[in-house]
Amino acid sequence: MKKFVLLCSILALTSTIPVYSANTEMIEDYMDIVSNDCILGDYQDAVKYLDKVIQLDPSNKEFPELKSLLYQLGTKNQKSFITGYNADLDKAMAYKRLGDRVNQGNTLKEATKGGSFWIYSALGDFYRENKEYKQAVEAYFTAYQLEPSFTQALLSIAMCYLDLGEYELVNEPIKRFLYYNQQSDLAYAIRAKAYMALGQMNDAETEIITAIALNDDVEYQLMHGIILYRKGNYTKAINILTQVAEEVQTSDVYKFLGLSYLGRKEYSNAMLNLDKAILLSDDDKELIEKYNETRELIKNINTTNLQNEERTEVKNIYEDKSQQKIEEE
Repeated sequence: MKKFVLLCSILALTSTIPVYSANTEMIEDYMDIVSNDCILGDYQDAVKYLDKVIQLDPSNKEFPELKSLLYQLGTKNQKSFITGYNADLDKAMAYKRLGDRVNQGNTLKEATKGGSFWIYSALGDFYRENKEYKQAVEAYFTAYQLEPSFTQALLSIAMCYLDLGEYELVNEPIKRFLYYNQQSDLAYAIRAKAYMALGQMNDAETEIITAIALNDDVEYQLMHGIILYRKGNYTKAINILTQVAEEVQTSDVYKFLGLSYLGRKEYSNAMLNLDKAILLSDDDKELIEKYNETRELIKNINTTNLQNEERTEVKNIYEDKSQQKIEEE
């Protein structure tokens, strides 16, 4: 049972660790390999690729935690107890490594006849990776029904609802998950995201503060800064986001830092950060709109200042001439 719990933790971590690196795509590829190796029980190979990930992103504190879990399972090259009795899952993972999504899916669907919760969990992962979220929810729920101790399925269901945009459905699986896993910072963070999407910022802040208390993660701090911006608490948002920017330089960090300065009418600071966000962004319509809005505000302010300077200059010239005329008389 201990080995089972550890493996569930590893699979959860490999799918949810946030990545902040210029090598994001390569890291995600390596993490896919780590996840597959864990399922197959090839922990030695998993550690090898995890070491590559740590080299690419040494600042991420969660990767060493994952490595520690792998060492607890053992680093001998051996088949896991999962694939040891389920050849279909082994076969499906082999197809995945080959990039054969069709046969991977067909193998998993056919294998569900055996009634293994691991097969349904893997099928849920397959559907989720293909963005077929409703089918993923069904598969995860079946996995949970077959093995109620596999509460990770509840977390996966909540994340599917989040991806589907059905935010009001996120709370129920999270509530059930937290009943068994009260110290899960990720669960609180997922619920915070749902509340944010629903516009319930007070509830969102309560959830993210709880997540931060459990794990002072930079992604959670970023979420807190965004929530504070949405609530109109620009000063506190700036304080938090400025600290986040020291560790992570992404479009969202600079975007909401810029928007917070814009809320305070500090246009120069707003433009400075929105400029950085634009350079790092990928077609963010809200960002582009706010960027153009800020540029126009600065332009109008500069025009007004110039006009005021010109009026002052004309006024001074007029007053000088009037004074000169008086003196001549």
